[in-house]
Amino acid sequence: MNFTVIGHSCLFIETAAGNIVVDPWLFGSCYWRSWWHYPPSAEPTPEVLSPDIVYLTHHHFDHFHYPSMRRIAKSAKVLVPGFGVDVMPGEVRGLGFDDVEELPHGQTRDLGSGVTVSSWQYGFDDTAFVVTDASGDGDPVTLIDINDCKIRGAALRRLRREVGPVTFMLKSHSFAQSYPHSYTADDPTDLERITEDTYIADFASAAAELDATYAVPFGSMVAFLHPDGQHVNDHLVTPGRVAERFGELGGPAGTEVVTMAPGDSWSASGGFDRSDVDWYTDRPRHLAELTAQVQPKIDAQIEAEAAVRLNWERFESYFASFVSGLALPARRIAMKRPVAFLVESSEQPYWIIDVRGGSVYRSATPPADLASVITVSEAVLAEAIESKIVHFIQGTMRSSTHLWTGGLASDLAFWGLLGIWELGYLPARNMRPRTLAAAWRRRREFLDFAPLLAGEKGFDKVTANFVPATEPTA
Repeated sequence: MNFTVIGHSCLFIETAAGNIVVDPWLFGSCYWRSWWHYPPSAEPTPEVLSPDIVYLTHHHFDHFHYPSMRRIAKSAKVLVPGFGVDVMPGEVRGLGFDDVEELPHGQTRDLGSGVTVSSWQYGFDDTAFVVTDASGDGDPVTLIDINDCKIRGAALRRLRREVGPVTFMLKSHSFAQSYPHSYTADDPTDLERITEDTYIADFASAAAELDATYAVPFGSMVAFLHPDGQHVNDHLVTPGRVAERFGELGGPAGTEVVTMAPGDSWSASGGFDRSDVDWYTDRPRHLAELTAQVQPKIDAQIEAEAAVRLNWERFESYFASFVSGLALPARRIAMKRPVAFLVESSEQPYWIIDVRGGSVYRSATPPADLASVITVSEAVLAEAIESKIVHFIQGTMRSSTHLWTGGLASDLAFWGLLGIWELGYLPARNMRPRTLAAAWRRRREFLDFAPLLAGEKGFDKVTANFVPATEPTA
């Protein structure tokens, strides 16, 4: 096996059974000109654009990037997770790929020549991808690309038992949602649930569970260059910081942390081949140079959005469908307080979604029991509604949210429930045999949540468990 880091979450793996590209976001930006590659990625080579296999870990556009997929040779076989809903295969076929295969959770797929792969699904829309190449004379090489999947606990331990010794763990190490760095709060303690150490400790814990030979900080190589999100760059957790804090926060002594940038590689014959460019010591200068390069595209996006106004009727209809798609017990338990979008062009600027009360309405003044007020470009929200991807907004870094005291649990529950509904799991009548079958295959996952649900504020604790998991084109 040989592998090369292409950028952010994209990996090029050369095996005895052919070449695999994982999560191709190969160029350009994501999320309404907000996300850009950092460190910068090179123009993809012909080999990257003509793989034998593509694997997509999940739906988000920094992993499943439509413009990149359009450039990839349509002769490629595309492997996708066998989620409880069948959205991804149709999306891939719509991009011109005929050979599309869903991988059931945890089942080994033999590619031939001593190479196997498997997809380990977790949550409603994420996976870890495992590649084992046993074609050489020595021990098999096993690479686990956890990416930004939050697999943990019983599910991660089962993965380790099934796949055996782990050579490489690649895992994200920084945030991909706007909480807490694009939030303000009446109560500052509501912004303290997540810290830098949250992500590093999660990275270290996964390495300990897997007992990996090498742990590579991965899947967090971005910068936010749109003016709405540039302030967030100062808070990104760097690979060097992960390496520095790894042992202190639970990383096993037998695991070596190896930082890799776009273009860096590893081969069975030569080991690691890494660039000596330091992208992080003088990051502000590098970011300023990169921003100057892409500024015309950002300016064009700003100009295109300026004249767009959100339509109240469309907003009301969309979120009324969302609210009605939730069973009454879930509405009352999960979201105790409403959230509001601030639409400044409207005479009644607070557009309120009251899940618990079952209503969507607007007001000139905020109600007394709000959980949060969300501000985002009207054009972004309008397009997200039309594309049914509003839950992506929480990860664009182009929104800002103000929390009222005690509103965090309801705010995070809103984004979580909205994502489940937009993916097609809700309303409950959407549950089909494939949904139930997928849930049964992943029953160990639920062992992680049973203790959390016990006692007072059980749903709040489950929500907190997934705060570092949110992530969401344009």
